Amino acid sequence: MVRFALGGLLLAAILLLSVSALDAADGRKIEKAEVVIDAPDTSVELVGYIYLPDPEKYRKPPLVVLLHQKGRSHVVWDDFARALAGRGLAALAIDLRGYGKSIYNLKRRKNRSPGVFYEGDFAAYPNDIKVLVGQAMNDWGYRLDTNSLAMIGSELGGNAGLLWAGQEPRVKYCALLSPGLDRKGLRIAPTIIEFGERPLYLVASEKDIYAAESCYLLSDVVDRVLEMDIFEGFMHGNSLLNANTDLQVKLINDLKRYLQP
Repeated sequence: MVRFALGGLLLAAILLLSVSALDAADGRKIEKAEVVIDAPDTSVELVGYIYLPDPEKYRKPPLVVLLHQKGRSHVVWDDFARALAGRGLAALAIDLRGYGKSIYNLKRRKNRSPGVFYEGDFAAYPNDIKVLVGQAMNDWGYRLDTNSLAMIGSELGGNAGLLWAGQEPRVKYCALLSPGLDRKGLRIAPTIIEFGERPLYLVASEKDIYAAESCYLLSDVVDRVLEMDIFEGFMHGNSLLNANTDLQVKLINDLKRYLQP
């Protein structure tokens, strides 16, 4: 199904206010903890942050993996991750290597310079995600439903996340914000073709030409119908999410639908 989302809906805004009120009430009970592991190639330390809901109210929540766009870090997901935790969903916001806290060079024993990347860094992202999710399961699996995962990724993070999710059968839902057919060599069309019947949601804005055209082309390469929203204007990645209350509510409702049936 392709929909053109034309602005914030009053109902969605009311629902999001309800989410925000719940977060405010439970904010002191939402736990945020660092998750750290060496990358498989031992070149860099990988860092993510897990957000856990109140264990007295939500036992064994599913885990939603959040992946940022280029030039950003896990921080762009903080408000949304807290909203998820306030609704009984754990979240793991990852700093992709070269961004945020994932910059400590293990071989040189010092941080990389900002914006410095090495050959093979982007190709390593899907495996980085795998090991960091695995470490989160090792650290916090006793508090999680380890068989119920989802992924929401923005731009480069969405491409990397889908390549990981394609090899991880526990992932029951994926959403890509401003995806591209190819982001830094991470090509997702083959994975989408092989993704089976698992729910996959594509989102872009109409004036973000590459992302919008990629969504249309990706929807054409699969036999089944993908759900897709194209918003008016030009907003990209996390900015698109932050500017649209109806999109935020849809994602939360989708996650609860597919992870908490």
